[in-house]
Amino acid sequence: MQKIRTYENNIKNGYQLIKTEGDKELLITAIILVVTGLMAVVSASLPLCVSHHMVPFHYVFQHIFWIICGSLGLWGFSKLDYNHLKKFTFSFAFLVIALMLIVKFTPFGVTINGARRWLNLGFFQFQPSEFAKPALIILLAGLFSLKREVFKSNVLKYLFTAGLMIFVVLKQPNLSMTLILLGVAFFMYICSGKTLKPIFIGFLIFCGCIGLIATNILDLTKFIEPYQIERIINWIKSIFEGKSFDIQGGGYQAFHSLVAMSSGGLFGCGYGAGKEKLGWLPEAHTDFIFSVIAEELGFIGSLFVILLFLTLFFKGIKISLNCPTTYGRLLAFGITMSITMQAVFNISVAASFLPATGMTLPFISYGGSSLFTTMSMVGILLNISKTKLKRIAQININDF
Repeated sequence: MQKIRTYENNIKNGYQLIKTEGDKELLITAIILVVTGLMAVVSASLPLCVSHHMVPFHYVFQHIFWIICGSLGLWGFSKLDYNHLKKFTFSFAFLVIALMLIVKFTPFGVTINGARRWLNLGFFQFQPSEFAKPALIILLAGLFSLKREVFKSNVLKYLFTAGLMIFVVLKQPNLSMTLILLGVAFFMYICSGKTLKPIFIGFLIFCGCIGLIATNILDLTKFIEPYQIERIINWIKSIFEGKSFDIQGGGYQAFHSLVAMSSGGLFGCGYGAGKEKLGWLPEAHTDFIFSVIAEELGFIGSLFVILLFLTLFFKGIKISLNCPTTYGRLLAFGITMSITMQAVFNISVAASFLPATGMTLPFISYGGSSLFTTMSMVGILLNISKTKLKRIAQININDF
């Protein structure tokens, strides 16, 4: 009956819901990004494989496997009506939380570079916190699409689930992912058109916490790890105090990233000819893969990658604006902001605009969980782009 009423309302207003083929330009942009990422992983991972006495294309083969999985996810979600995602809002969210708790408190969790984020199932391992992005977006799209004011309706289960998810991600520790989740929540709330009072209150609380930390009343180490504090302090000193990077400590990654980017020049040193990836630049195939691209393909290659992400951003915003339903509009906006914010974080870290955070570059970096999640979210975007309103001739229903 609800579908019938919706259809009748659209007829009365002179519009009709129609299905189209979806946004082909978005799909082409995603494909180019994936291919660019594969080429970058080939170049960045070969020296690492050689130095660790591994099969030369070990990471490449795994990356191709996840590209195949991501392609299946993209295809599947592009065919699934995005409205069906509402049915799995809480089951998916609590599954992600449960997996992250398994990582934190069981032997199946794997610690890499001081962070316990990976779940080892024997034949493969993945990062459950990557799935927190679509889980939170689906959760908030359902919450903010409620017609009543958010904080005046029965939404405690939404707020509790979202808060618990973000808290568990923070305690992994995964500060960069926490910032992405909070940023996505902020922008989705703004997009929903709700009252700005909660945003103002949250800003005051944030300022109060900063004041307590600055006066040593609140211990910052209770929220983030010492090595993360060291990176932030080193970055602040280098940016605001004009001091050089501590290349023996927290500034090592930032220093070699800048060396790689500055060595590229306009056209780069040539694909595969980069030198920083030969043992100086850490995580060259994951967190700092953009530095490898900048060194080997130069400013032109870097600009090409940035333009691809800008294209994806504008296509996602357009899909959000054209979506006829509030839920779909918020879902598309959240996905677009999630991918864009992650790209901005990664590129900013590579250029030392932000301290090192351990954030991968969507589509580009090696990392199966990130690649599969990102491609699947693009599939949801494609499905949302298929539903549009078409103006039709006014019809008087009483004539029938």
